[in-house]
Amino acid sequence: MNKKMFEKANKLIRTFAYAGFGVMDENGYPSISAISLLNPETISELYFATTMDSNKVKRLQKNNKASINCYTSTNNITLVGETELFSDQETKSKYWENWQDWIALGQDVYPGGVSDPNYCYIKFTTKRVALWIDEEGAEFTLD
Repeated sequence: MNKKMFEKANKLIRTFAYAGFGVMDENGYPSISAISLLNPETISELYFATTMDSNKVKRLQKNNKASINCYTSTNNITLVGETELFSDQETKSKYWENWQDWIALGQDVYPGGVSDPNYCYIKFTTKRVALWIDEEGAEFTLD
């Protein structure tokens, strides 16, 4: 692992609100969607909120491997890893954010708020990293 680039990536990931989230569909093709990052602290582990009936959750239940991409005009973070799905109330309450209240009220995505049975979290654990930060590239694995 390139410790200097790992630390740069950890600092950069905290500035992103959204990511490209890639999974494999039922026909073996990659499927990418935009997803909101929930208080990212490190590239090692990321969390996302979604609904149990979403296509991404259905696909992750069949194949838990995924890829994340965050970028600016000059920097890029690409992560490959594995996911876990959480729908227990303790986890849902722990990661619920204020903006989700607005969505729950205005968009009917989570009409039951933090207790909505359709609301869940994706935990992404990074296995492989590809970076381009400050005109320097690095690729490495995380154990």
